[in-house]
Amino acid sequence: MKFIRVIDHKLYPRKAISEARSAYKDYCAVCVEPLPSDCARLTVTVLPKHAANGREVVLSFFNFVLDKAAEINLQDS
Repeated sequence: MKFIRVIDHKLYPRKAISEARSAYKDYCAVCVEPLPSDCARLTVTVLPKHAANGREVVLSFFNFVLDKAAEINLQDS
């Protein structure tokens, strides 16, 4: 299962993406492709051993990113 999303680093800091990649390395592979205007294309590919729960893995990954982004943005305020 592969899921692609374009994100804005103003909302989702690079640190949040990095921490999520590290936390979910046993569940999915994440490719980050830089785009113009401080954006990035995230491609999340669920690892074969977790394919049966692919939807949950992807949703959990993005929930983790959102949580980390909120934490980082609140610390910076």
